[in-house]
Amino acid sequence: MDHRILLITTGGTIGGKLAADQQDEQMIRSADQFAMLLGDTIAYLSKKYGLKIEIDTIELCDIDSSDINHEHWIQLAETIRDKYDEYESFIITHGTNTLGYTAAALSFAIANSSKPIILTGSQVPAGLPGTDGLANLQNALRVAIWRQDGQPIKGVVAVFGSHIIAGTRLKKDTEFGYDAFKSFKIGNIGQIGRIIDINENNLKKHVSYLRSGLYPEAKKAKDLHCEIDFDMRIASLTEFPGMRSEIFSILVEKHNIRGIILRAFGAGDPCTKHLEAFKYLKREKIPIVITTQAPNGNSNFQVNEPGKLLLENNLAIPAYDMSIESQTTKLAWLLAKVKKADLGYSELCREMVNDIRGEVKVLWEIGI
Repeated sequence: MDHRILLITTGGTIGGKLAADQQDEQMIRSADQFAMLLGDTIAYLSKKYGLKIEIDTIELCDIDSSDINHEHWIQLAETIRDKYDEYESFIITHGTNTLGYTAAALSFAIANSSKPIILTGSQVPAGLPGTDGLANLQNALRVAIWRQDGQPIKGVVAVFGSHIIAGTRLKKDTEFGYDAFKSFKIGNIGQIGRIIDINENNLKKHVSYLRSGLYPEAKKAKDLHCEIDFDMRIASLTEFPGMRSEIFSILVEKHNIRGIILRAFGAGDPCTKHLEAFKYLKREKIPIVITTQAPNGNSNFQVNEPGKLLLENNLAIPAYDMSIESQTTKLAWLLAKVKKADLGYSELCREMVNDIRGEVKVLWEIGI
């Protein structure tokens, strides 16, 4: 049985994109070199599982992931869509700085893949002593061909260190350790070490988002449900004591900002002096998503008076437990629908708190 995999490279640490004085001629840089690194692993897995594993490569770009933007998300989604019928799995190598954003963006852009779309990278460049690049690539390959009862791990996931994480829950946790990413607010899909240990409940939930009343899981490209546009006219702000309210109107009127994310205090509790600014945003139909600065917090507008005022007057969108990566890419994805007149302001506000890809759990608190 043939199992064809498309390896798409974008640069990043795994591809040797470091500061000039940190680079080394031993680094692995090209997509073809990555494929060659996997030769022994491919031979072993082919024999073990009775597969004919073949890897083709595409170098989408070769940049530091801090320079990845929505145009690259679109190119990645288009490549997967265009090559969907030719391959059983897709592996993307990517820098760690923005890996969470790309994973979330692809999760929204490609709704119903029945095939694995796996992102990985490394903390130490491939080819250097101590690199985790080869191990992460090997583990991505293992996940790409993994089956349970004939079914793969479908949709967008990341394989990094010992973790297998859903695309909308990927969060970078450290700049140093090999387990650089964690699953934000929910458990992993699985762990990978000597074996692949899948959390069946988490996998079942992840897979459940790949089909809906509007579309089934796509076996063929013609059935793939892709919406790949993003409107990046977004401002992402962190509130601080004494922050001036005029910043919101200035961003809209002077810079044509169409959506705002605000990291407020507490459980989504911005200073009440901003209420008039929020009323202005509502009149102008500019959605504002309010999250919390607490690393493990939940923005729900149900705890303190500032948040409750927002809820009572329908002035903002609570982020609940969405990561900043999912908030940003989802808002940009929905704003693109508004721009095309496929969605209105009120519909966008509802969709931001609608769990469509496993990105949010709405928590409603009941008083004691």
